[in-house]
Amino acid sequence: MAAAVGYYGGLVAQWLDQPPAAPVMLHFGEHDHGIPLTDVERIRAAYPNVPVHVYPAGHGFNCDQRKDYDASCAALARQRTLAFLAEHVGRSTIRR
Repeated sequence: MAAAVGYYGGLVAQWLDQPPAAPVMLHFGEHDHGIPLTDVERIRAAYPNVPVHVYPAGHGFNCDQRKDYDASCAALARQRTLAFLAEHVGRSTIRR
C-alpha cells in the first residue's frame, strides 16, 4: 500500500503501538460522540508526522446520506485527501 486515508477512525487509538507502514492521513469530526477528542489527541501525540484533521462536524460528516453530513467539511476533507494521495500515490492514479 502506497498510502492510506482514514475517515472517523474510531479504533485507531487502540493500535498506537503499531506504527503505520505507509503514509497516513486521518479525518475526524469534532462532535463525533463515538470518537473522543482525547483519542484524537493521543493519535497526534503518538504520530506527530501523521496529518490529523478535525472538522467542526459530527460522525459521518463526509457521507451525504447521514444526518451529520456537512458539505463544507466534506469538500475540505476531499481536497486534502486528493492532495495527500497525489503526493504519495501519484496524480495519474487519482480520479477527481
